[in-house]
Amino acid sequence: MCSFALAFLCGVLLLQQFTVLPGLRWLPVIIVFVFLIEFFCVKKFKWLRYLSAILLGFSWTLFYVTVFCSWHLPHELEGKSLHVNGTIASIPNDSDNTLSFLFALKKIESEKVHATIKLSLRDENLKNVRVGDQWQFVVRLKRVHGLMNPGGFDYEAFALQEGIRANGYVIKSSENQLLESHWYHDFPDRIRQKLKDKVEANLPSSNTSPWIVALALGERQHISSEDWEILRNTGTNHLMAIAGLHIGCMASLAFFLVSFCWRRVPRLMLRYPAQLAGGLGALVMAFLYASLAGFSIPAERTCIMLSVVLIALILKRNMMSWQAWSIALFLMLLINPLVVLTDSFWLSFYSVALIIYGVSGRLNQQGWWWKITRVQWVITVGLIPVGVWLFQQISWTAFLANSIAIPWVAFLIVPLTLLGCFFLLFSAKAGGLILLSADKLLALLWQVLTYFSHLSFANDYMMIPNNGILLSACVGVIILLLPSGFPGKGFGVFWVLPFIFYHHATPRSGDVSFSLLDVGQGLSAVIQTHHHVLVFDAGPRFGANYDMGESVVAPYLRSLGVKKIDLLVVSHPDNDHIGGVHALFHYFTILHVKTSTPDKLVPFHADYCLRNDTWKWDGVTFKFLYPTSENLDLDNNSSCVLSVTNAYQKTILLTGDIEKFAENYLIQQNAKELSADILVAPHHGSKTSAIDKFVESVHPRYVLFPVGYRNRYHFPNASVVEKYQAINASLFETDRSGAIQFQLAEDITLPRQYRLVARRYWND
Repeated sequence: MCSFALAFLCGVLLLQQFTVLPGLRWLPVIIVFVFLIEFFCVKKFKWLRYLSAILLGFSWTLFYVTVFCSWHLPHELEGKSLHVNGTIASIPNDSDNTLSFLFALKKIESEKVHATIKLSLRDENLKNVRVGDQWQFVVRLKRVHGLMNPGGFDYEAFALQEGIRANGYVIKSSENQLLESHWYHDFPDRIRQKLKDKVEANLPSSNTSPWIVALALGERQHISSEDWEILRNTGTNHLMAIAGLHIGCMASLAFFLVSFCWRRVPRLMLRYPAQLAGGLGALVMAFLYASLAGFSIPAERTCIMLSVVLIALILKRNMMSWQAWSIALFLMLLINPLVVLTDSFWLSFYSVALIIYGVSGRLNQQGWWWKITRVQWVITVGLIPVGVWLFQQISWTAFLANSIAIPWVAFLIVPLTLLGCFFLLFSAKAGGLILLSADKLLALLWQVLTYFSHLSFANDYMMIPNNGILLSACVGVIILLLPSGFPGKGFGVFWVLPFIFYHHATPRSGDVSFSLLDVGQGLSAVIQTHHHVLVFDAGPRFGANYDMGESVVAPYLRSLGVKKIDLLVVSHPDNDHIGGVHALFHYFTILHVKTSTPDKLVPFHADYCLRNDTWKWDGVTFKFLYPTSENLDLDNNSSCVLSVTNAYQKTILLTGDIEKFAENYLIQQNAKELSADILVAPHHGSKTSAIDKFVESVHPRYVLFPVGYRNRYHFPNASVVEKYQAINASLFETDRSGAIQFQLAEDITLPRQYRLVARRYWND
């Protein structure tokens, strides 16, 4: 069963490599081929059964995705006011005075549609929306479109797995109205929302109270990015979600209590064995807790494995751990093959596989230390390569932090949290008191985790550059975790060496690597020479917990193996350029900062980026062309303008948000120095820029527009595009190309457009 499930998984993964979905016309051919294999070839060639499983996994996923993705928002409806009818399909998330929720469509205008969209709502008069209610809204929608950068998060893959087919917002209108509301509509989630409201109403607000809500209901909407960082640095982020560990502990508690009580009633013992009764009690507890979590992937996996074990118990069959794991894997892929696009799927099944592998087949050890620490040690070591692959970091304090946190959370905080939620149904005072006790215990643990997180050696950032090194590292870890005395165990070290000693490639001396990142409506560019890195702007910031510095620029720099930034240039203080800067200061050592407005970067020290400031790195010349000391208070027209020329006189010109005034000034000073092969268009291609003489003076081969998808400014302006087209320049926009990368050596390579390079069938 294990081999079949893994082969089926390979078939599911095979489809994820396609850039365009194959047509369903291939399904009958594949099914006939599988039929022929099973009935005519398997007896003679048993290995063909695995090929059959791969084809079945591929076929099932193709059918599932084709049906799942059958509706797309037509391009002609994007940005238009539309009347939609449907049902609130998730508990609304209230953040920054905005409600966001999933909405199950039933109708758009007069057309019947069955799809899920994500909406945001700012109308104070409509704050009473509840999951399960049917509403009519007037909305504006756009297709799912995420940022595309090396090392970055693929939002479009996430949206596909979540079933989100479009994003949008509700317009204030008298036509927005509640159509129908009944207690039995989406009953489990209505209970979750009511319980969430009660928990938040009866639990005093504190730094850790959002985690109590997360542990009770799986809702993590009010948790700050700083708190997540503490968990990542200590390797304990798995503890603050309703995962298999928590459900397993509560199911074990239910098994013990039910079987203990069952044995005290002879009549019951004569009818059914206490072990079976305890198993049923454990399963009921697991499903109840999983339903509170909204059946997350780890929760589903745990419930399936418990169900398999219970069925084996009822049928009086011996069930091996690997069999339960394999059946759970296969059933999860049957229910939703797109779970392979989520981190939690890989962490959940890989962690359980590590535990089974690491503790089974060993001689019985009597030492208490071995029994307590074996599982934790196996998970800590075994998850290193997968953790780096998924999160780009290693926590060196994970073993110690988890040794303290796991029993504290599993045996104290989680039981008290669930007990408090239960008592809230009868007594708000009693339930609130129990929840407060859980919160105080969590606050004590949080102090310990915060201490570990702030240690200088707490964690390290790195990245696995390709799947070959990931596979090699995983094989090495598996060999190293073999039982002691196993022949050849030491050779596992050699498999891990590529992971440890891999060196990221850097440009040769005199060459330049240039990347314009996809940060939406904003700007961030990275220039790398043989030994140095320069970052020009850091993109925008959206609210307290999301900015481009943390979500785009930092992951990209880590993908290059960058540990420090030699120079950070902040062209001017608009949010779309300076918003992500603080995240870079937090994650990297920054040796120097230059900007047109140093006062906006306090408390960090910064110097002015003044005209004629010139330096050389590795044979590459950098020169600021603008502003002068007289032009520092002109808003956009005070932006830093940087020219970068490699050893072969290939030039990049970065212009920030300068407009016609600054362009005229640059021409008057020295029009010849503006000549460039690659131009990052001034002010994102606004019509306030690109005067004719500037375009002629620069005369670029490539013009790059850093713009957001369907941005409200309609950048780049059509008249500006025409001017650059008139000089036969090649034009690229980040919303269409993703990150745009060039290598400047004796010649300039064709641009690498990451949206095209990394494209999969789910990318718009």
